[in-house]
Amino acid sequence: MSSIRGKRTSSVGVTMRQGLLTTAVALGLATASGCAMDEGASGADVIRAEEFDAHLRFLADDLLEGRAPGTRGSELAARYIASHFELAGLQPVVGDTSYLQPVPLLAVSWRPTLSFRARGGASFAADYGSDFVAWSSRPPESTEFAGELVFVGYGIAAPEEGWDDYKEVDVSGKVLLMLMNDPGPWMPSRFRGDTLTYYGLPDYKYREAARRGAIAAIAVHTRELVGYEWDVVENVRNREQYRLDAADVGARPGFEAVLGQEASETVVSMGGLDFPTLLESARSENFRPIETGVTVSASVSSEVRRLTDANVIGLLPGSDPELADEVVVFTSHYDNLGIGPPEGLDSIYNGAYDNASGTAMLIVLAQAFAGLSRRPARSVLFLAVTAEVPDLLGSRYYVQNPVLPLGRTVANVNLDGVNLWGPTRDVAVIAAPAAGLEEVIARSAAVEDLRLEGDRAPEQGDLYRSGQFSFVEAGVPAVYVGHGLDYIGEMPGWGVELMDRYREMDQHRPSDEYRPGLDMRGAVQQGRVAFRVGFALADARERPVLGGR
Repeated sequence: MSSIRGKRTSSVGVTMRQGLLTTAVALGLATASGCAMDEGASGADVIRAEEFDAHLRFLADDLLEGRAPGTRGSELAARYIASHFELAGLQPVVGDTSYLQPVPLLAVSWRPTLSFRARGGASFAADYGSDFVAWSSRPPESTEFAGELVFVGYGIAAPEEGWDDYKEVDVSGKVLLMLMNDPGPWMPSRFRGDTLTYYGLPDYKYREAARRGAIAAIAVHTRELVGYEWDVVENVRNREQYRLDAADVGARPGFEAVLGQEASETVVSMGGLDFPTLLESARSENFRPIETGVTVSASVSSEVRRLTDANVIGLLPGSDPELADEVVVFTSHYDNLGIGPPEGLDSIYNGAYDNASGTAMLIVLAQAFAGLSRRPARSVLFLAVTAEVPDLLGSRYYVQNPVLPLGRTVANVNLDGVNLWGPTRDVAVIAAPAAGLEEVIARSAAVEDLRLEGDRAPEQGDLYRSGQFSFVEAGVPAVYVGHGLDYIGEMPGWGVELMDRYREMDQHRPSDEYRPGLDMRGAVQQGRVAFRVGFALADARERPVLGGR
């Protein structure tokens, strides 16, 4: 287990330095008041490695036991964040007296079974965890069924792309087998090439299957399709899962699953089909659903307990009477997987990079904004959300129950994974297409003398996999501020290899923990870009306008 214990107390109320006037000129944005910014009010310049490090040490400590929702560790994290919001001078906005927004959750332990039988008599009983993970969209209901397995390619119907995997074939009452993601990487002229689209998300695929009357939907996982190994799926899904209590999930199949590659190969071979050939056939616009000749029998039951966790929210009021009722929302999720299957002697999934780091920076940003001598025109809301792994529940709950109307929410700036390995020459920022965002992002990077990059792993669809997507779904422009990979003092490609190793060795594992000697200079770069993006959005006269997914 981690050896780090205790915490260092971070400073608050620090004196602001020079530079906000320089920021405004570089960004080329008119302030809401039309006045020059106070030269002594630079927030970006007071984002310091020491404060970030102190918050990270505490949030990633074993004391918090991995910050799983509904646990003592999660409560400690929430109270820690709230206390620093209060110390910074942010206003409570939950009933005007609290920084904690209760989030009612269902904690569900699934007991699924999944087996396959071919017409010729061959059978295969998949092993929960190592072969598949499964759940129901409607806990605590139990589901048991049998049905014919039909392969539907990617399970996508996208008229604007001229793509329809269903071809009007009736799949009602069937069990659908479909590939993860979308065919863009193999057909660059369709969808968005290597960049994952909304159609590649399991949520879309399951909903489309239900809309067409399917009784179950099974998504096929391979590393080639999604970019990460099966054990990442197993570590996240093969444990107690969370759902929003009394949430309207809409039309969803009663049984949803992800099947690993080896199990998928076994199943399709039972029907006399070749797995690579099926994959290739799905990458054609002429694909039609294929009957596999395999019958699926499955069930899922559950044990459910109700709990309440919390989003943590603090507000910095804006300075312009005309615009202060509008708000820019900074977000980061503070939860992780808690205590789980041990790896070696360690069973605490500390989640230092993912995402104690983002939450530590959220606190630092709150302190920086609160210390400004001239606040931005609009208000700024700081929101640390719970239950984000893996289904974005905390941010979805907030957009369904906002403390300020979503119609007055100008934009969201999200942090999920802050650089712990040193300074870079670049910064990665991903934004939902929106008029007015690109220039803000480009100029914010330029002020920090950083080369602006977009999505470095577009096939993984990071835009859809963190809290900003909840805002995008609700019609709010959103920006994900990541970090660069061109590390100063390292060989070309070192940063890419670093993140590949992280995803393979540390992501959603106990080894994602705080280590002494981490280089926080890159975190400062990333935090300053996030500050400048948020300040520009909060202080400009014009609002960005979302232009689509």
